[in-house]
Amino acid sequence: MNYLAIGSVTRATAALLTKKLNRPPLISGTVRVTAVPPDDSRVDGAPGVNLYLYRVTKCPFSGNNNWRGDWANITPGGRPPLAVTLHYLLTAYATSSDATAQDDITAHQILGNAMAILHEYPILNDVHDSEFDADVDAQFPPDLRNSFEKIKITSAPISMEEFSKIWTGLAKAYRLSVAYNVSLVQIAPIVPARMPAPPIQQTQLQVATVAPPVITDISPNTGTVGQQVTLTGRGLNARGFSTSIVVGDEPLATTDLVMLTDQEIVLKIPTEPRQGPRLRIAVRIGAQESQPVFYEVQPWIARIEPLRGIAGIPITIPFDKPTSANARVDMDGQAAATTTDTARREVHAIVPGGLVSNGRKKVVLYPSGGMLQRSNEQYYELLPAIHSLTVTHAAGGLADTTITVTGERLNGNNLHIKYGQLLVRVGANANVGQVQTTVVGRLLPLDERVSVIVDGLESHPFPPHLERIEPSRVQVGDSITLIGTGLSGQDVLVRLDATDVPVGRHAYASQLTVEKVPTTLAPGQIQVSVSINGAAGPFSNNKPFELAAG
Repeated sequence: MNYLAIGSVTRATAALLTKKLNRPPLISGTVRVTAVPPDDSRVDGAPGVNLYLYRVTKCPFSGNNNWRGDWANITPGGRPPLAVTLHYLLTAYATSSDATAQDDITAHQILGNAMAILHEYPILNDVHDSEFDADVDAQFPPDLRNSFEKIKITSAPISMEEFSKIWTGLAKAYRLSVAYNVSLVQIAPIVPARMPAPPIQQTQLQVATVAPPVITDISPNTGTVGQQVTLTGRGLNARGFSTSIVVGDEPLATTDLVMLTDQEIVLKIPTEPRQGPRLRIAVRIGAQESQPVFYEVQPWIARIEPLRGIAGIPITIPFDKPTSANARVDMDGQAAATTTDTARREVHAIVPGGLVSNGRKKVVLYPSGGMLQRSNEQYYELLPAIHSLTVTHAAGGLADTTITVTGERLNGNNLHIKYGQLLVRVGANANVGQVQTTVVGRLLPLDERVSVIVDGLESHPFPPHLERIEPSRVQVGDSITLIGTGLSGQDVLVRLDATDVPVGRHAYASQLTVEKVPTTLAPGQIQVSVSINGAAGPFSNNKPFELAAG
């Protein structure tokens, strides 16, 4: 298939019509088939049909096809062929140029015969039709005759308006015509001949190999993150091959590589390893990897309790290695008040009140108090805090309700207030210590809690709420646990009937333990409530437990 394809299709279609229109019985003598502009075919007044190619369009369905080659002669490579659709106008003429009734009838008969032929023989190439007329097929060059794609004739239903535009453009009087499309016609680009490859003069296979690197020692093998360590061995670097060091499960950053030679590697332990405290270290050269050595990170923060909360409350960092009584904890670069409980192997730190924004805060432990030795990094999520709530109503039965919340870190770009089941959008708020909004209509008093959502982070509900007391029956001196919400604060106070039990700073919002029930309480049912603002309140709802006689 090449640039001759369009002409070959027209010639083959004309040959098909010529042979089949002149088979017995004849309608009106020999019928001639032409392929010229309409009416130019009537120079001698002979009856016939005219096949006029008035339009060629690119087929949109095969624009991205890869080269498939020809059916008979597959030729790989090159650009894919150009696929086009040919648009023909089939017009019939009688024996005379004079418009007589008999001429019109004869022309109609010739046109009907031509349409029947094209309906009977819709495929122009014999690849897909073994009974195709060989005389017609001979009109095709071999490459088009054996085209992989069907070359098919189909009628094209176009409107009278389109017909009128065609005839108007030809400046000819309109005659009865039928439109046909022929596709898929492929025009392949000319592929230049390829120069033969030179003969092979020599065959040789070279494979570059490298022995696995060997680590014989790591020094030191224990210490803090950021510590500089030295790996010694042999074959730790090879010319022509890439060398990488794996610490834990991650490649060492180039900024942490100090020196690299064949017998020695100096590196810094990453400050934020994902695994620990025992870090696996290995050297890779190409596809070869050394045996691993191990480095023990001390100290190692495995977890923080709790992981999220407000400022001013204590967090606990368990440790399993010796830690100085002067240990220091930093949160986002701010020093936290720290105490070390060596008996329980825990470091307690107060979340600094100077943290000005909510969100993830980096926690680092310095075991000896100095800045040279430090732990890995963990994260604490700081939440906005509520200290008080005021709900006021304007005068009138159905007047608006104003909700005022005071607390810490209440500023942000997108704030919401949850009032029971109602979610009120506030929008942006620049006031760090207060947020206020007005709701249309009068809100009913609720014993449910209020919380503030600042840029996606929600505060603990306020005021605190108790769900139950565990266990429900105790004796004087036993402990009880309060289960509820919003129990975290800097000045927590538990009220047992009329007896107050100061708790102080408490970190956990969902539970609170009173270590010993006061001996001043009389046996019977004891009502329990809690405040996070000390005796000033507000206090939560009451929940009872039974105090048995001792």
